[in-house]
Amino acid sequence: MEEVTVLLSRARAGDGAAADAIFSQLYDQLHRLARAQLTRRGRPGATLDTTALVHEAYLRLASPEALTAEDRAHFFNLAARVMRHVIVDFARRRDAGKRGGDMVKVGLDEAGELAQQEVTLPAELLALDRALSELERTSADLARLIELRFFAGLPLEEIGAILGRSERSLKRDWRRARAFLLARLGGDTLTSLG
Repeated sequence: MEEVTVLLSRARAGDGAAADAIFSQLYDQLHRLARAQLTRRGRPGATLDTTALVHEAYLRLASPEALTAEDRAHFFNLAARVMRHVIVDFARRRDAGKRGGDMVKVGLDEAGELAQQEVTLPAELLALDRALSELERTSADLARLIELRFFAGLPLEEIGAILGRSERSLKRDWRRARAFLLARLGGDTLTSLG
């Protein structure tokens, strides 16, 4: 197996086989991250399928123009950001559908069942995305930490290896990031988001 950094360099130069090789090598890790992110939020299969999330991230990352990562750590940073955008885009489409964007006739029994389904998650994800965009303007590092922890589902130990930072400093930044989100989103929303 070629080193990811070499493959990234070749992919940026337009080598499609190198881009495919990157995803082939990292597919299991990306799938694990996507699955952890989706199931931690209590929505396995209810909204966005894990495989669909990984494949959509691949489609967005595979072109030489989009694949700007310099090394493995940078790639996972980029993948986390892309997963965030995929999930938020999905939530926006779902939220638009709830406002009548995809109206379908249903019977009274079906309407009762649909009414009992969880409807707040897309709104919470959209609120998180707005807060994260605001945080990114003031502290890109804290926003990146949230993306890697929340959207990619990585534990602080793995984030430390990716970012080249100590777990202790990441814990301190995680407290700051959570405090920022708590101020913007409120306790109930933040708790339901993880």
